[in-house]
Amino acid sequence: MSSIAASVQAGIRLSRFRLAEFGALLFFTLVMGLPIIFLLLSSLNVAPPGKEAAFGLANWSRAFSDPGTLSALWMSFLLSVTHLVPGMILSVMMAWLIARTDMPGRNLIEFLCWFGYFVPDFPLVLAWILLLDPSFGFLNTVAAALPFVQGPLFNPYSFWGIVWVHLATGGVWFKVMLLTPIFRRLGAALEEAGRVAGASSLTVLWRISLPALLPAILAVAALSFIRGLESFNTELLLGTPVGIYVYATRIYDYTRHDPPAFGEATALGSVFLLVLAVLAFFYQRRLKGKKFTVVTGQGYSTLRARLGKWKYVALGGCLLYFAVMMALPLSFLLLGSLMRRYGFFNLRSPFSLIHWQNLLTDPLFFLSLKNSLVIAAATALASVALYSTVGYLLASRKVRSAPVLELLCWLPWVVPGILMSLGLLWMFLATPLRSVLYGSVWGIALALTIKESPVGTQAFKAAFLQLGADLEEAARVSGASWRYTYRRILVPLVAPVAATVGLISFGSALTSISTPVLLYSARSRPLAILLMEYSFSGEVERAAALGLLITAIVSVMMLLGRKVVLPLISRDEG
Repeated sequence: MSSIAASVQAGIRLSRFRLAEFGALLFFTLVMGLPIIFLLLSSLNVAPPGKEAAFGLANWSRAFSDPGTLSALWMSFLLSVTHLVPGMILSVMMAWLIARTDMPGRNLIEFLCWFGYFVPDFPLVLAWILLLDPSFGFLNTVAAALPFVQGPLFNPYSFWGIVWVHLATGGVWFKVMLLTPIFRRLGAALEEAGRVAGASSLTVLWRISLPALLPAILAVAALSFIRGLESFNTELLLGTPVGIYVYATRIYDYTRHDPPAFGEATALGSVFLLVLAVLAFFYQRRLKGKKFTVVTGQGYSTLRARLGKWKYVALGGCLLYFAVMMALPLSFLLLGSLMRRYGFFNLRSPFSLIHWQNLLTDPLFFLSLKNSLVIAAATALASVALYSTVGYLLASRKVRSAPVLELLCWLPWVVPGILMSLGLLWMFLATPLRSVLYGSVWGIALALTIKESPVGTQAFKAAFLQLGADLEEAARVSGASWRYTYRRILVPLVAPVAATVGLISFGSALTSISTPVLLYSARSRPLAILLMEYSFSGEVERAAALGLLITAIVSVMMLLGRKVVLPLISRDEG
């Protein structure tokens, strides 16, 4: 009888598991698959806007017959790979120094990485222009005073200038944020065995730590590569003036036509589906048949590698990188917000508070601030609740539909944000809930939650892959249900990752531009959109001031978030 009861309970647990799998698959099919379907149908619709739909391949023919299309595609790949390689090397080293060594100031360096990621990239690009512009850039002006310098030394309007700005505005911070919690959860027993065998700290990192963390490293690299492909702000400001076009700026040009050429734009955007398929194929093939369990029911510890005299050299290198890549442009962004005219240092009275006064007396600012906080909080809560469950399903060996579910989770980052925004707009208008979703903060929060699915799912999946199956088995032998096991055992073990995903979602929602750009209304305008409107209307100084205010909000959020994250990390290390 006891065996029959156990079989019945196992069947109930399996049915609940299948129900969760079906629910996740249905949800992601609706909210992520439908916008892509709308985009594909639009790419085949050759009828003028407002006319009855007529389908054909004319949009694809016009888009890909232009030789500039392939050139822009190649430039997107070249730029993405060029800043991905050094970015990954720096990120892995910095995450290892923070999580696995005795380098002093580790918490400070981690905080600075989080801070750097959440600083909006749009005003930072303006700051780098103020520093590096060949005509009025401060660094070129200083260098011109040297006797051996002929002409400007720096030029942001170039291939390497764009690569440099990418590394400065997000090429490292994002990866360190995702990799550090995963490095912390690597059991020290593996590394101790390597040291007992006589291996150095770098050898242990290369031969033991990195192979054990391969799923997380590959996932972060793939996410970063796709983010590089859809990068828009930097290329628009620095590449367009000198004829450097990438795929995202080509798509943007089509949407700016009069009337907008959405058919051609979506035809260009659809090529990212092929990129996703190729990445997913090689990712699955690389990991097929491999196990990466590093946390089991026997517990784990996090013994740190001793750097000796090199620990202060490592700290100095990290601080120098942050000083050059973040503190320097932020300082000049502050100067830019105080200038009467942006970049004109030679005026009789170049500085003024008039732009700050105009910003703080603008009623749009306070409405946008309220909207942004509501949107960011809703996005963070929804992301943690949803993607922790989906990450568990993807890491489980029992999910039959895992490849399809993972493909759906990657879709929001496959197409540029502005096209995803367009697809979501069509989906919102087609649903009975359009009065709730269209033009509201809740619709924008849903869109941003969807947009961040690759970060949330891959971070939680990597964390759950590190947990041994014996943890669940022990709970079930004791009679615990799957829901109880998940809530009381699994979730506490991935709490640092959950806090990381929540803060990333909050900060991204606060600074995102491309996703809400077609979904907001006058009553739901967030701060990031207000920042974009200031920049494009020529109010660069006010945009710089607003960028600094958003940075201040991010700093407060980071300080509060650390009060939550650090106790979780300390508890794990104990």
